[in-house]
Amino acid sequence: MVGCLKTVNVWPMLLEIRFGILIVLGMAKKPAEQNSDSGGRAEFFAPVSSGYVKTDKDPNAGAAMPPPPPPPPPLPSVATKPAPRAASAAPPPPKPAPKPAAPKPAPIDMSTPKGASTVLATTMVQSFVERMKAEAQAKGGHLTVQDMDNMQADFDRQAQALSGALEKSFEVYVKARERSVWDSQRNFPFDRLMVKKFSNLFRDGKALGADDLCRRMLPGFFVALGMMLGPEVVEEYQEKLRAVVERVRGDGSGVFNWDDVYKDPVAKTLALSAEVDVAMHFDEFDKRARWFINMVNGHLTPLEPGAHANMAAWELTEPGFKKFLHSLMGDLRAQLDTDSGKMAITKKYGGSTCADLFDIIAHVQQDV
Repeated sequence: MVGCLKTVNVWPMLLEIRFGILIVLGMAKKPAEQNSDSGGRAEFFAPVSSGYVKTDKDPNAGAAMPPPPPPPPPLPSVATKPAPRAASAAPPPPKPAPKPAAPKPAPIDMSTPKGASTVLATTMVQSFVERMKAEAQAKGGHLTVQDMDNMQADFDRQAQALSGALEKSFEVYVKARERSVWDSQRNFPFDRLMVKKFSNLFRDGKALGADDLCRRMLPGFFVALGMMLGPEVVEEYQEKLRAVVERVRGDGSGVFNWDDVYKDPVAKTLALSAEVDVAMHFDEFDKRARWFINMVNGHLTPLEPGAHANMAAWELTEPGFKKFLHSLMGDLRAQLDTDSGKMAITKKYGGSTCADLFDIIAHVQQDV
């Protein structure tokens, strides 16, 4: 049994126990109770192969030490609140927006009876008012009956000056109305010749639609025709057509027929010439179309008693205008459809005019 036991070296273990006891005893000593040979210094032991030896240095010096914990953040100091900013002075009240300028009144069409009468009446009233204001200011803001009597002579002079313009305006309208009466064609054969070109489009009563043509348009048509061709040219056409009427009537047949006048070569030539002149006024098509429509609608024939509601509500529309112009220029369209006709137009009016006529006819034929 003894031979089987293995010899164990117990010295290192004893030295470690002794070293631990010394360390404990050394830590328990007070500084005044340390040995005199230590000089008041701490004693350290370093491990060696045979145990531990005494040393003056800490064997753990230089070993990694955990970093000290970071200092706690400083407590926020109780700071006084900043003094509030002094209230800025209140901004000045915004300036009131300037009042928009009063819109200028739309210009009044002096070519219509309504427009001419409105302008003349307004001018006369304004003149009277301004005269009375001036007189009142000169007399301290008051007028007497005697003052009004004294101004009567001035008013009479102004009325007399305006009466001529009123008479001329009404005369033009009355003549246009007379020419629109179908029974007066003998005095105005040129008018009848031109109206014949689109009279087949006239509708009446219940059959009259919004975009149809109505006889109420004739006064405006004659006024516009006179403005486009000129009064002198219109009267020249009238005279030449009167001569045609007299020749046809005196042919000995005893029966007068307007169709014979329309078929007369002179009448056809005059009608084609007038169509070219009228067409050239529509070179700025949209602008001139609006002008013509306004002219017609400003000169409508007054309604007869018992007229249908469609007649009362009728006005010339843009589609109706295109129908009218398409029919009015029937001879010109037929002329431009043939080579000989185009050559005749070019020879008489020039190539530029012939090209312009093509463009105008193209506008007329749109949506017809």
